[in-house]
Amino acid sequence: MRYDRAPFKATRTAEGYIVDSPVLTRTGVFTYRDGAGKERREYRPPEEVFAADSLASLRGKPITDGHPGKVDAKNARKHMIGTAMSEGRQDGDNMVGDIQIVDVAPVEAGKRELSLGYELLLDETPGTAPNGERYDAVQRHIRINHLAVVHLGRAGNARLNLDAADAVTITEEEHDMNMVKVRLDSGIAYDAPPEVANAYEKLRADAAAAKVDHDAAVAKLNGDLEREKARADAAEADKAKAEGAIVQARADAAKAARARIELETTAKAHGVEIKQDAKDLDIQVDVIKKIRGDSFDATGRAPEYIAAMYDIAISEAGRRQDAASQQRQAVTGKPDQRQDGGDNQPKSARGAREAMIQQQRNPGSK
Repeated sequence: MRYDRAPFKATRTAEGYIVDSPVLTRTGVFTYRDGAGKERREYRPPEEVFAADSLASLRGKPITDGHPGKVDAKNARKHMIGTAMSEGRQDGDNMVGDIQIVDVAPVEAGKRELSLGYELLLDETPGTAPNGERYDAVQRHIRINHLAVVHLGRAGNARLNLDAADAVTITEEEHDMNMVKVRLDSGIAYDAPPEVANAYEKLRADAAAAKVDHDAAVAKLNGDLEREKARADAAEADKAKAEGAIVQARADAAKAARARIELETTAKAHGVEIKQDAKDLDIQVDVIKKIRGDSFDATGRAPEYIAAMYDIAISEAGRRQDAASQQRQAVTGKPDQRQDGGDNQPKSARGAREAMIQQQRNPGSK
């Protein structure tokens, strides 16, 4: 809210009302001092003072005894002593308007000046007026709120933007129109001074940036955790695979040992002498030759061929041994007597295998 003061010369109607067409304000650079004595120069350009909306805002506005603050429907009746009868008009660098005061007591008590109370938006851009005067800010979007009759140099809760160079100004923060709309995250909007709005927006921006940083940190942490979990799972899988390989290797070794024992047992049963470093394939060849004669030639033969010939030879030996046993039984009338045991020679290769397997299953049996 701004207040401008100008003297007026009035006439009276037959009813005693005061009527006049005084100067209400003008264009130019105005110097203001706050309560601390700090000066501030504000420029009121013609295009703002004489803007159609600004001039039209004078009509019908209340005239008050002093400045009560912002006047509206709730308090106008309490403070109103007259009315602005017309829109504002340009008169050179001045704005004039028609007024009528019906309660003349304040004027008769010595209040001889008019002070225009208006709302505005303050453009904080400094510059130089056409007449060369420097200014700190520009008054824009001027809208008249009321017109007060005041004493010369009166100070109070209102900001008196007087046209004199020695004018004293007092800021009335709660009625200043230099406000912006601040919308909270809840959707509720409030009017606030620009510096408050800027600080709020900065806090929101800082909070948004902090959230972005936080989300990025959380995402990175989650990614690190997932990678660590994947590594742990891979290590666990490798461990399980290694343990499985060990178990399989032990099983394969046991199977190979049993097969070797079976092979050696069968070879001994057929009178084959086993060398300590003899390979399985060599033992099989010796068994084949022992059963079928030395004419068997294993040169260039595949291991699979030799293994097949070994099985055939063992089968043939078993059949021959069974036939011989039957012949002896026919002659003597008694079956062959044998003791079961790992060291005895079985009557066939199948018997040798069964004896070896039984011994493996029951190591302590005889």
